[in-house]
Amino acid sequence: MSDFIKNIFYKQREDFKETSHKRHEEMTFPDDVFEYTDIPYANDGCDAHRLDVFRPKDRNDEVLPVIINVHGGGLIIGDKEFNRYFCANLCKKGFVVFSIEYRLIPDCMIFDQFYDVSLAMNCIKELLGKYNGDIHHVYAAGDSGGACLLAYSLAIQNNPSMADAANITPSDLEIKAAGFISGMFYTNRLDKIGMFLPKYLYGNDYKKGKFAPYINPENQEMVRSLPPCFLVTSHNDFLCKYTLDFEKALTLDGIKHELLNYPKNPKLTHAFSVFYPDLPESTDTINKMTAFFTANR
Repeated sequence: MSDFIKNIFYKQREDFKETSHKRHEEMTFPDDVFEYTDIPYANDGCDAHRLDVFRPKDRNDEVLPVIINVHGGGLIIGDKEFNRYFCANLCKKGFVVFSIEYRLIPDCMIFDQFYDVSLAMNCIKELLGKYNGDIHHVYAAGDSGGACLLAYSLAIQNNPSMADAANITPSDLEIKAAGFISGMFYTNRLDKIGMFLPKYLYGNDYKKGKFAPYINPENQEMVRSLPPCFLVTSHNDFLCKYTLDFEKALTLDGIKHELLNYPKNPKLTHAFSVFYPDLPESTDTINKMTAFFTANR
């Protein structure tokens, strides 16, 4: 990877951090949620290998269903702190929420990110007893690049061929259903994402590699390895077509799913329920997604 491209990625990361600082100054964390931060999920000292846990305060002694959250950012930027308020709102619906950090491009490749998600899930499995999480009712949600990472990680869990191609030993923590918000599912199209990102995710010779067939998320092995899926997008989501096309693939292969597609509204931009968690439509998204999870117990 050229130093020029690396510097662009790092500049985007710094700009994002500045935006995040302003966001935390403007938003208020709810009083009725416990938050446990920066728990290592690997004993390697890596700052990215950390997770946060959220529990509703008024249900401290109850065993609750679980949601694992994977933050967005195009696999290049983002952090778990940005999703803090979204995770708190998920938690208030009666879930223990685990929000995971992972390494970012260009400091790694997507296969390393798959590895990070697997490591985090293994750790979460061990932590469920401590935080009164129900191992029989575990779900997952991701937005934007996090949705892409989550979709592939879940497929790898259920498909030995994909796991072998990615050189990953997947977690055996069963995920009953998944929510994908404004998913960046397609990394191989001739658009602003697909024109430059694939070789940085998969390597310079990715078209000749074992994982090449799976880079298209409509690959039948990939799609048929997914649990029930809840998809969210909106007219003003710049990746709306990604979700609509992926939904068609789920339909074609008979994967149980539900699509929530909001009409034209300038407030309902990309991953709005994460960026603007106090919007009425964000509450509606969380209500419908968590209801979908409960219906797929």
